[in-house]
Amino acid sequence: MEAKDVSKAEDRAEDPGSENKGQPDVAAPDLPQGGQTPGPTALWEMLERKFLEYQQLDPRSPAERQRSLLNLLPQFLKAWEHSVGIICFPSLQRLAEDVSEQLAQEIQKVLVGKPAEQARVAAGQLLRWKGDADQDGYLLLKSVYVLTGTDSETLGRVAESGLPALLLQCLYLFFVFPLEKDELFESDIQVQRMFVQMLINICSETQGLEGLLSGNELQSLMIATTCLREHSCSFWKEPTFCVLKAISKAQNLSVIQYLQAMDCIKISLQNLSRLADALPVPEVSEAMNLVLGFVKDSYSISPALFLEFENGEGYPLLLKVLLRYDELTQTEADPHLEELLGLVVWLTTCGRSELKVFDSVTYPQLEGFKFHHEASGVTVKNLQAFQVLQNAFHKASDSILCTKVLSSIRAMWAWNARNFFLLEWTLQPISQFVEIVPLKPTLVQMHFFQLLEALVFELHYVPHEILRKVQRLIKESPEPLFTLVALQSILRIAGGDPLFTDIFRDSGLLGLLLAQLRKQAKILRKSGNRESNPGVEDTERELTCVMLRTVVTLLKGSVRNAVVLKDHGMVPFIKIFLDDECYRGASLSILEQLSVINAEEYMSIIVGALCSSTQGELQLKLDLLKVMSSPPL
Repeated sequence: MEAKDVSKAEDRAEDPGSENKGQPDVAAPDLPQGGQTPGPTALWEMLERKFLEYQQLDPRSPAERQRSLLNLLPQFLKAWEHSVGIICFPSLQRLAEDVSEQLAQEIQKVLVGKPAEQARVAAGQLLRWKGDADQDGYLLLKSVYVLTGTDSETLGRVAESGLPALLLQCLYLFFVFPLEKDELFESDIQVQRMFVQMLINICSETQGLEGLLSGNELQSLMIATTCLREHSCSFWKEPTFCVLKAISKAQNLSVIQYLQAMDCIKISLQNLSRLADALPVPEVSEAMNLVLGFVKDSYSISPALFLEFENGEGYPLLLKVLLRYDELTQTEADPHLEELLGLVVWLTTCGRSELKVFDSVTYPQLEGFKFHHEASGVTVKNLQAFQVLQNAFHKASDSILCTKVLSSIRAMWAWNARNFFLLEWTLQPISQFVEIVPLKPTLVQMHFFQLLEALVFELHYVPHEILRKVQRLIKESPEPLFTLVALQSILRIAGGDPLFTDIFRDSGLLGLLLAQLRKQAKILRKSGNRESNPGVEDTERELTCVMLRTVVTLLKGSVRNAVVLKDHGMVPFIKIFLDDECYRGASLSILEQLSVINAEEYMSIIVGALCSSTQGELQLKLDLLKVMSSPPL
């Protein structure tokens, strides 16, 4: 039989049995004459003979039987270590039965009748490797560790002993009560790894998993993680969460029914609600992730825990935990926040009935856009869960939290393009976000406009109403930096398809830009093109550049837009921008579009600008001559 390769299993620690640094062999098995260690086959054959002798010596006193069994274990471990995990032992199940029963008896013996803290000390001493001959508990622990990594039949024998529930009880004691000493040894870490791996192995089989449900140990452990007592043992925190996650992943109907009967989800949510404002937010979100993990992992079997989460005011608690991150000064995202947002996104897919989308699309639309098409991929069904994300964005100002929410929404569009319409036709998240995005940090504004561009370039959809709101903000916003970010996005959208030359003319954006450029040209003429304060004016200058480039984009290939430029009397004002090298390229491109209407007028403008340029404006002369030498559009 082959032992399971624990290094390949997710969330499994590396094999502690292969590392005995600083630890002598637990005992030396009988060796043949000559002192050489026999090969693996010979070791297993010797073990089989001794085990048969051990079985034939019954009846004996319990103490003698225990001692005989313990004398076999060093040879069993030696054979295992020399066989690279390949176990060739016919009596493996019987050995598993006896060893697991013996370990269960030893644990019961040290726990019974003791207060919790004393029981924790006694359990730790039982399982600890002591470095001398008195290490029976360690021998049993390591042997059961090996046996739980073999096959389902052997694991079933371990489960029948009642050991799984006792191990879970020990884990509860180890987690809730801290170590008395600060110093940890390599042997402590090795014992912990074996202990945790045993429980993970036990979870992998139905019989072992259900062996964890025989008492209230699982309930106590789960609730303890959501109480987050400050004096709990940090050394055992990560292993405890690891074991609980393994149980969550392995859930079956029995586990779900147990969690329901024990009110585990309900009590955990109540605990977290009380502590959400008092404890560090990474700790709260880590515990929240654990609870939601049980909900998620059980959902495909039964929605019972999901309904319990909903009825236990889970959504308001989620929002409260997310907004706790708004109080932090984060330089990078907390992994617990990432996981929590992922779970909230998953919650949006939970629901019995599909949301309906009505064809109320405003036209014109881009070529390739089809509202009626066969939808594939996951769709949003749970608006209550999505409102957690929506409200978090509304209320938060933290850049990381807000950008992660926007990324989560974009991920839903990637599942299925219809999710945009499902959400926008019901909760209008993007339409509402437009109105508050000027109040967010610049990084959030940039991410929002990337989301807007994704509608155009990935969904091939023109969100007319949203673009009108953006246009209104460009006109009314007193913050030049926001206007710059918004207009840069509009520029990229405008260049994406010729359709936008008509859309942005009819919406009034072209006229708005021309009016702003006229105003800016007058300021330049009064100032003599000299910057009064270069540091402050950088954003304004860049904004003017983007406005000019946007006008260039809207004029290309559009005679109607060139006529609009002419009708607005913009030619004299565009000529003012020629004097500034920063604006010259875009200004020349704008004037060049006039050749579509009247080539002679265009050339006269260029010649006039060349004649009026001064001797010191050499670069301007060169640029104008270059334009004259190339044919107009």
